[in-house]
Amino acid sequence: MASSAITVPTPAIRYAGWLIASVVFLAFYWRGLECWFFQDDWGWLHIAIDPRYKRDVLAMLFAPKAHGNIRPWSENLFFFGLFRLFGVNALPFRMVVFATVLADLYLLNALVLRLTNSALAAFGSQIFWISNAAIVQSFCWTCIYNETQYLFFVLLALLLFMEGRYGWQIAVFILGLGSLETAVMYPCLVSLYTLLYDRKRLRLTLPLYLISATYTFIHFWAAPAVKTGPYALQIDARIFSTLARYIELALGPESLGHFEWAWPAWSIVIATGLLCVGILACIAAAPKAGLLGAGWFVILLTPVLALPTHISDYLLTGPAMGLAIILGAALASRWRAVSALTAALYLLASVPAAWKATGWVYERSLNSRSLVDGVVEYDRAHPGKQLLLTGMDTDQFFAGFADQPFEDYRMHNVHLAPGADRAIENGGRRALLFLLPLPEVHDLLASGQAVILDVSGGHVHEAILPEH
Repeated sequence: MASSAITVPTPAIRYAGWLIASVVFLAFYWRGLECWFFQDDWGWLHIAIDPRYKRDVLAMLFAPKAHGNIRPWSENLFFFGLFRLFGVNALPFRMVVFATVLADLYLLNALVLRLTNSALAAFGSQIFWISNAAIVQSFCWTCIYNETQYLFFVLLALLLFMEGRYGWQIAVFILGLGSLETAVMYPCLVSLYTLLYDRKRLRLTLPLYLISATYTFIHFWAAPAVKTGPYALQIDARIFSTLARYIELALGPESLGHFEWAWPAWSIVIATGLLCVGILACIAAAPKAGLLGAGWFVILLTPVLALPTHISDYLLTGPAMGLAIILGAALASRWRAVSALTAALYLLASVPAAWKATGWVYERSLNSRSLVDGVVEYDRAHPGKQLLLTGMDTDQFFAGFADQPFEDYRMHNVHLAPGADRAIENGGRRALLFLLPLPEVHDLLASGQAVILDVSGGHVHEAILPEH
């Protein structure tokens, strides 16, 4: 049973935890604010230059995009609007992402305060959420903005329901459906809340299921589910192994193991097992909030459990908040010793992994920037040339070339030099798409219409056509 030893008598205490958590977030993830565009970001920026959307705003917002996604706020409007305002400038995008995370923390703080009446629990929940290494990409990779934005709608809708503002709750919930499909699970969350805290209001959650069902029907009508590939729904026994895999990722030791190859495998297994036992103890220590947190984890994870070949750590952004609620609430319980020990083990695994993962994303974005900026600067200094790139490694190819970043600069004159594709691993046929026919290359070079650029190491300079 949760203890009421820590109360929240004044607004100052209510906001103090959020302010401190916000400072911790900004201090820890400052590199995420400086991350540049890479990989899928370039594809989403294409929305702003697509001639189909110049006069058809509704199509820009609501027409299905990659993989049949219909996400008008978190992807279409986000990339279209900011690109039109600021061009290829990553900072405004990063500022919006960070502002959304701070808003999520504010709402999480308010939610846990209501659930536990404990400032310690509310503060702890925020720290445990932002410390989770699995969700670093949601903070640092711009194209995953949907993961932090939909949480804003879910948290706000739940708080509005708790305050009895049902009409506003429905409006926010409907808006959330335009952020990420996972928001369709919101009715299950609010029903779980009523079952644990206020059963008399359970009936008020029933109309929400009709909204979710209607949205699901419309979504699959407008964008039928794919039948093959990693995004094909596969509802079978693998759902349980997928759930187990996500639990392993969320707890932290496995994520840290990605960076500590010298550690024996058994240490990761033991640490994960200990954390599983500790989390169960934390649920028992704060039963209501603990069960809500456990339900939160499973409910928001449910839509991706049918994608066993597309297990991605950033998909834990929402579910990990449930894990944070469990740990935070337990800190305010009578079992503080066990809860504090579990929390300490969790942070010992998660914080170093989150720091290293942030560095990995940051370096990948800089890898993209050095390549793209170098080629763009050369093109502006030597206009009218066909640019044939060589010396590109695999990371450069996928981070700053494969998704055609130069189209976002209205440049259609950048290709791979003959033979450059051989240094690109796992590129498959994709690298071949950027090659010009060899006779055409020789003609362009002979006439002075093309130039070979060596981009190895991110330093762009003229070169000669390598032997192939």
